[in-house]
Amino acid sequence: MFINESPDESKEQDAAVVARAQAGDADALEILFASWRKPLFAFVYRMVTRREDAEDLTQEVFLRCLRGLASFRGESQFRTWLFGIATHVCLDYLREKQRWRVEAQMVAQNEGVKSSAHNQQLSKIMSDPGFIFDINEHIAFCLACVGRTLAPEEQAALLLRDMFGFTGQESADILEISEPVLRHRLGAARSTMATQFDGLCQLVNKTGVCYQCRGLRDYCAESHKGVNVVSIEVLMSTPRTPETLLEARLSIAREANLEDGTSSKLHVLFFDSLTRQEESRR
Repeated sequence: MFINESPDESKEQDAAVVARAQAGDADALEILFASWRKPLFAFVYRMVTRREDAEDLTQEVFLRCLRGLASFRGESQFRTWLFGIATHVCLDYLREKQRWRVEAQMVAQNEGVKSSAHNQQLSKIMSDPGFIFDINEHIAFCLACVGRTLAPEEQAALLLRDMFGFTGQESADILEISEPVLRHRLGAARSTMATQFDGLCQLVNKTGVCYQCRGLRDYCAESHKGVNVVSIEVLMSTPRTPETLLEARLSIAREANLEDGTSSKLHVLFFDSLTRQEESRR
């Protein structure tokens, strides 16, 4: 979900709404919160991966925004200031949690097969009339899962810069670090994720151990299958390497509606299961 650079006219409009909100205009405050709720929740959800926690943390971000709005002086864009609050709320949350194992999804998948309760929940979700298995949403889900294996600071750098489209300077400002430090964290995050995906995912490597995308789609009734993706492809004339395949996944995940798409209830179930599994480890 790229948050594109605002044109000058839009920036001026944003500044005017912020000024009205700072002056106590309740309607302006509602406009601000309504316009940023969806991208902000998307960021928080992809950081923490459990919907209930993401909803609580998004509410906390808006409360902190409300308390601190009077101190906003406009040195940066409002979006940068707001995502700075969100990022540090997420980092505080994640620093108290264990990082997920690289094999967390495979463990959860193997355990889920053995659980009749889990399988009943899965069948109920996938038989719902509104359910369509969207493989692009599942790619975004997997990207978020592998993101949880990173150090939280690296995960945030990757999401801000590569998923939500903040500039290098904006991302560094949000994280309160220098651009060289940001580049180091990005390089580490990209390298780790590219390597992990290369060994895990059959959509990028035929020898990968995870074929959940294909298995879930095959499990669906024909009317719920959605569009099939046999493999992830890179741009024409671009070498097929772990790095270019990661960029292809990022491109897919940017456009996928992980938060409210046709497969969203399935991924809520999976995220909840993975969270319980990884947080119960000693």
